[in-house]
Amino acid sequence: MVTKPLQIFIEYPIKDTVIQKYEATMKNVIGVMKELGAQEIRWTKISYKNGGHTYYTETFLLPTESHYFAMKELRASASDGIFHDLAQCMDTRRGAIQYIGLKIIS
Repeated sequence: MVTKPLQIFIEYPIKDTVIQKYEATMKNVIGVMKELGAQEIRWTKISYKNGGHTYYTETFLLPTESHYFAMKELRASASDGIFHDLAQCMDTRRGAIQYIGLKIIS
């Protein structure tokens, strides 16, 4: 059986006071994500929700659904390391972290 990759989208608010720290942290996050099998990784700053607060989106491909669930669990439960550093930059009072995974079928 041939498995199809998943296109992943993650969106979250970042505290305005730590944007430079967030951007430096993301350079390390990208390296870890590549080790987890992510490809075509992109992240973009957007400031359009809730009165112009700073949101970022990440998009990337993962090879399987198992990779997606493992990555999501790792990011959600990180008590130390790079994903902990990333979580410290997020402003979850302004909005929840949104995950979307789309299975590529063609």
